[in-house]
Amino acid sequence: MHCDGARAAISERLDGEHLRGRRAAALDEHLATCAACRSFEARAWRVRDSSRIALAPAVPDLIAPIMAAVEAEADGSGRRRVVLLGPRRPLGSTRRLAPLAAALAVGLVAGSLTFGGPWHSPERGPGIAAADVSRGVAEAATRLTAYRAVFSMQEHDPRRDDEVRNLTMSVWFRAPERFRLDVVDHGTDDPQATPNDLRFVVNGDESYTESPSLCPVGPCPLRRSVVRGRTPFSGAATATDLVLPVSTLVDAQELRVLGLDTFLGRPAILVELPFERARPLFPFMSIGGSWRPFFPGDRVELLLDARNWFPLRYTVYPAGSPNRDEWAMRFGLLSEAARRPIFEVAAVEIDRTRPSASVFRIPDVGSTDDEGARTIPLDRVESETDLRPASIVGGLDLYRVTLPDAEERADGAAPTIVTYASGLSWLKLGETGSPSAGSLFERVAPHAEEIVLPNGGIAYYEPATDSQGRRLTLHTERGDVAVETNLARVGLIEAAASLPVTGLPAPRGWLVRRSAEGVTQRVSLDEAIDEAPFELSLPEEIPDGYVLASTELVTIEDSVAVNVYFQRFDAAFLRGPIRLHEELGYVLPPASSDVQALVRLEGSVVARWTPSGSRLEWVDDGVYHSLDGRGATLEELLAIAMSISRDASVSA
Repeated sequence: MHCDGARAAISERLDGEHLRGRRAAALDEHLATCAACRSFEARAWRVRDSSRIALAPAVPDLIAPIMAAVEAEADGSGRRRVVLLGPRRPLGSTRRLAPLAAALAVGLVAGSLTFGGPWHSPERGPGIAAADVSRGVAEAATRLTAYRAVFSMQEHDPRRDDEVRNLTMSVWFRAPERFRLDVVDHGTDDPQATPNDLRFVVNGDESYTESPSLCPVGPCPLRRSVVRGRTPFSGAATATDLVLPVSTLVDAQELRVLGLDTFLGRPAILVELPFERARPLFPFMSIGGSWRPFFPGDRVELLLDARNWFPLRYTVYPAGSPNRDEWAMRFGLLSEAARRPIFEVAAVEIDRTRPSASVFRIPDVGSTDDEGARTIPLDRVESETDLRPASIVGGLDLYRVTLPDAEERADGAAPTIVTYASGLSWLKLGETGSPSAGSLFERVAPHAEEIVLPNGGIAYYEPATDSQGRRLTLHTERGDVAVETNLARVGLIEAAASLPVTGLPAPRGWLVRRSAEGVTQRVSLDEAIDEAPFELSLPEEIPDGYVLASTELVTIEDSVAVNVYFQRFDAAFLRGPIRLHEELGYVLPPASSDVQALVRLEGSVVARWTPSGSRLEWVDDGVYHSLDGRGATLEELLAIAMSISRDASVSA
């Protein structure tokens, strides 16, 4: 591609045109080698942004006719693109979104948010909405097939003001499941410090980890381990956010667009989000080594390539809040200025060259752990199982089918897993051979949110974590089905609703957990209100990003208490659910830690704050209340406590 053609393509892309694969690839290759065209693109972005200050013109309300067109449009293929779990059966018909109607529907929103619109003004920053960023990253994730990058890193020691550690990080990716991360530590002035030299490699059903071992006196030797027979996309499922921040930026409500910039000659978009949300950008911290701690509310500025959404630079700044100061004192850390960077990662070079297979070779060294999953060749799936998987689900291609080992498969407890993938996006379906026995909580967490799918079925939802994608579990007549993905929550729900099974409410006996102390039973909120021997108090406000997920009755001898769980709507990387516990009581129980503080709620009510457990406790009108949650701050728990009312209702 020559310069004239490249600049025409740049203009088309800025106008929202979709460049076809070969032309888009040719443009990217040209920009990688032509400084003049990179400069042209950067200037064009600046002009585009500065000119988008007028209000969008009024448009007719086309939602009703568009949705009518969607309903009237049938899938021309005549077959249902879903996974068939269990015995083979004919494929039925389905409807899909009409391409033209879908484009119009998206265009109405994107046109208002991106190309001017009433939300844009010079004072409020660029006309790029957070939703545009989330959508752009998600779309790019399904198309990316290869990647290589080198980053420089600087870590500031929170215990020594003048100590800085310099590292280099190299990343390789090749779709669908080949990933490698190397970190080389260039050292500090401390001769006893153990270098944070790391290596993490995933190659299909094998992975390799190399990191410093734990020892009382440094420097410590490296520890090497190999995992074979791993299930697809297990373990560090979010490590590839270094390539494209799919998990980090999936929720537009938790990021803020700051403006436009350039980096490495590339036009870039600057966004801001809390460290707890940006946690997937730091997978090296969970792989091994010794790293500085971060406060969940620390501020992360992330610079994204405006063409392909690659992370170009991200910088962590301390959160300027009393909670942060309290946290630092508790860990014996220095006070850090809010405007001074404490961790910096910057790309040195990035390209989309296809790495060779040898880059992802798994060394045959160290300890080996066999997880026992067996991959079936796709052309033998139907002959070896009762499955007839579709070739495409949710726009992702059939990738792998894995079976548990023979013993687990015989008792029907371990699931057969069907995985779909495209680029960095993936979705897994796991089905047990028969309905599980025992408690529902053997399959899902107590705080899993019960939701009704569009097809009327029941499912239990858990947000994404560091090691697991968003997850829905369904109890059916034939077995229990789990759907896990790094797609957005709406994509997960649509995939689960498309399955040829219907989620059933769990049997009453399965909602019970028994222990030596007593019995815990999951119930509806209304049941908890009726059964509690006191007037249940609920908050009128809960933190942004949380929903009321579940309620439990706890019976210990003759005492009945209530647990109410609020869990994250989308992801919980550094935070767990917030639990509200209430029971009859006139005094606080013995303190669980030597470090506490007393906080006045209102009137004569005084609460006890225990930082180590993120727990706030108080007694009011003969009822003991406790609020706790991993990563929750005193400010958040105080806001919940102050909004407690007696009307037994929750307003999200």
